[in-house]
Amino acid sequence: MRKLGRPEREELVVCEITRINPNSVYARLLEYKMSGMIHVSEVAKRWVRDIREFVKERQLVVCKVIRVEGNDISLSIKRVNRNQADRRLQEFKRERNAEKFLEQIAKQFKKSLDEAYDEVGHDLQDNFGSLNKTFEIALKNPELIKEKGIDAKWALAIIEIAQKNFVEKRYEVKAALNLKSYASDGVEVIKKALLDAADKGLDVKYISAPRYQITGRGKDIKKVRELVETACEDVVRAVKASGEASFALEGK
Repeated sequence: MRKLGRPEREELVVCEITRINPNSVYARLLEYKMSGMIHVSEVAKRWVRDIREFVKERQLVVCKVIRVEGNDISLSIKRVNRNQADRRLQEFKRERNAEKFLEQIAKQFKKSLDEAYDEVGHDLQDNFGSLNKTFEIALKNPELIKEKGIDAKWALAIIEIAQKNFVEKRYEVKAALNLKSYASDGVEVIKKALLDAADKGLDVKYISAPRYQITGRGKDIKKVRELVETACEDVVRAVKASGEASFALEGK
């Protein structure tokens, strides 16, 4: 949650709204010890008659940095789409949780969180990209933490707390299918198409004719989604040759 220096132009930052004026909003950049300003024209894509219809004090928002001049930072809410905002907030929450683990370790050594950042936190961010990534690596490849030259007592404590508390995230993608085959062996046509999907490591579930469900799970959300979509396209293609078929990813 804490970064050194200033944010870069085009960077997405998590902010807390601190003050609202008629034509501008001031926000605190939660990962930097800095504040920025959002002009009324950068609050929303449509005309803003009253800023308070769009933002509230203490609200968390994801902004894009559009200008950095010394300590003056200009921000934009409207230039961040919903998917970007959701991903950035999830990343922020994971980093905040990782920071709590770092604070737990600091207490073991009778140090403050500020001291933990000074001694090891910023080095971990430089070496591994974020505190969250550090704990992920400590869980999957603990020797790498030691190899990076991290102080031994900190490295061992990081590995220990990762093994106790950090769970490797797995993603789940589901797709709903509607399948009808008018062939004389239509049941077998559908069954074979779904078995082919199951052979790709996907879970196949019968809901009620003509509804079926395919589920994929894995560590990489993009790869899981691609696998499910490809499998569903293959099923649809096979069944459509003798009937009707369609699919849609659930939750999209």
